[in-house]
Amino acid sequence: MKFRIFFAITVATAIGIVSAAEPDYKALNALLAKHVRAGNKQGITTHLVDYRSLGKDPLYNEALNVMQNFDVRLLANGREKKAFYINAYNVAAIKKVLEKYPTGSIRATGDGVWKENAITLAGKPWSLDAIENQILRKTGDARIHFAIVCASLSCPDLRREAYTALRLEKQLESQTRAFLVNPTKGVRVEQGRIYHSSIFNWFAADFKDVRAFQRRYLKNLPQTTESTEISYNWQLNE
Repeated sequence: MKFRIFFAITVATAIGIVSAAEPDYKALNALLAKHVRAGNKQGITTHLVDYRSLGKDPLYNEALNVMQNFDVRLLANGREKKAFYINAYNVAAIKKVLEKYPTGSIRATGDGVWKENAITLAGKPWSLDAIENQILRKTGDARIHFAIVCASLSCPDLRREAYTALRLEKQLESQTRAFLVNPTKGVRVEQGRIYHSSIFNWFAADFKDVRAFQRRYLKNLPQTTESTEISYNWQLNE
């Protein structure tokens, strides 16, 4: 076979429930666990990626090929689809960095990077912008903004494992909470004033009520609707 597919079949003996298919994320899990580490750079606490080593690791091409060769028609429910395209976005962002490496930023050649072909999925080229706006934002789940990682210091942390349908809810909650409680790039309070990531301004419509969303994870925010953006650092999360 040209590609490996993991059929995540779960049978509940009493009621006979069967789940549908996802890619085999084994190579991606190993790649992320091996080359992503918690750290601090330019005063920002984040997950740092060893792009130089990652790009030379055979696991990278294996993980990329699994994503690119997977038949997306097998994604039978919303959780599988959401997990797949989050993983696809993150792999595609890594791929764009490696195409330009060594580089100080994924945006080193300009904002056109978001609309460049980044990855081929089921024979169709996709840009980072298309995955985000045509697929993930349309799910109506604002937490995806803390799962997709644009390879920069102020982006959410690149998770050290792939997203899966079975664990997606727990993973998204974990990612969102970790980002919001990070005062170096998520949300912080200084002298009664709220400072928050530009993500909350760029995608305010997705959060509907930004402050209410933030209070789901931060209970002691001041009673104010005003906030100041935390300066977004586009330097590579390396």
